[in-house]
Amino acid sequence: MSISNFFFGENIPLLQLDKFSQEYTLNVENTFLMGKENPPISLKTSSELFLDQNKESDLIYNRIKLLEITGDTDNHTMKPFLLQSLALADISRNIYIKRNTDGKILSVENKDELWKSWEEWKENKLPSVFPEEKDQIKFVANYEKGLKSFEGELKKNLQYILLLPEVYSLIFPPNEYYSFLSSSLNIRSRLMQGVEYSYQLKLVKLEEENNTLFVEFHSVLNNREELIKSHIKKLYENEKEFSIDQFEFSVKTKYNFEKSTGKIINAELHFTEKMHEHLAYLIDMDLNIKLVEL
Repeated sequence: MSISNFFFGENIPLLQLDKFSQEYTLNVENTFLMGKENPPISLKTSSELFLDQNKESDLIYNRIKLLEITGDTDNHTMKPFLLQSLALADISRNIYIKRNTDGKILSVENKDELWKSWEEWKENKLPSVFPEEKDQIKFVANYEKGLKSFEGELKKNLQYILLLPEVYSLIFPPNEYYSFLSSSLNIRSRLMQGVEYSYQLKLVKLEEENNTLFVEFHSVLNNREELIKSHIKKLYENEKEFSIDQFEFSVKTKYNFEKSTGKIINAELHFTEKMHEHLAYLIDMDLNIKLVEL
């Protein structure tokens, strides 16, 4: 037996990859804390999704289809934004993605279909969502810019990070010497313009029971010191009540997988970006297999 096998095991995958088709319910809540005197602003959405997976040689193909989306907010200022967001979700309801067997996103395979859906939506629905011409021009420019870099933007989207986890290289038997980190991920700051966080997800908990695997990951912020020097430190220089020690960035995910297929049984994601207790942006997601109505 080699030394690496003695310490790290025989590299037996904990998750077997196989084809499956499953409907899910994804609930997302965005919460914005903005000042001690202001109540939290909350925006909730609930989506019905269809996720299909096929494995071909050393590649995984996933199709994600949005079946339905609804939303709610108690904040009157946010209601127009929510209605706009729900309308925009209707533009591209199908995404077809190629990944490697670690789970890393390699490419979006139906870009032509996405452009076609966009052109149809732009022609038929744009004026009803954006009545003002100046708003139409601005939105078209931004959306088409996003489509041109769609793969990069997809990898920064927390919903897709939850739906398409990069965890399939987890091996058996994990022990005190075993460490797992995802590849580098990026996400834009919700609170600081021009700031992008670079992080990885680190395995912090793993449990097995029969055909179920539970795993939990916490983020490791790779560019913390760089951001503190370039942006974050400046925000606290003139603050007497708050200190840089209150800054927090974290992404935490939890999964229950079906070991024989790699299918998600349920999952959670919790995102926190906090400057201090009265200025923070929180995102909470939970993904569950859709209950069949009898």
